[in-house]
Amino acid sequence: MSTAWAGGADAIAERMEKMTELFVAETRKAIYHGESATHCEECGEPIPEARRKAIACKYCLPCQSQLEKHT
Repeated sequence: MSTAWAGGADAIAERMEKMTELFVAETRKAIYHGESATHCEECGEPIPEARRKAIACKYCLPCQSQLEKHT
């Protein structure tokens, strides 16, 4: 393998890593950042603790899925 190709592959890998970091940062900005609700704002059912800890959310998973289908 030539040195030029190895350097090119490194440059491509570095650009992909930067693009991935940017994508993750933009995705995190789009997620609701407030404190998680204990109960769904749509149906009132309790939101499982694991879901509340994983992401800040206002809706249970079934209601969130329904809301996303309509947007």
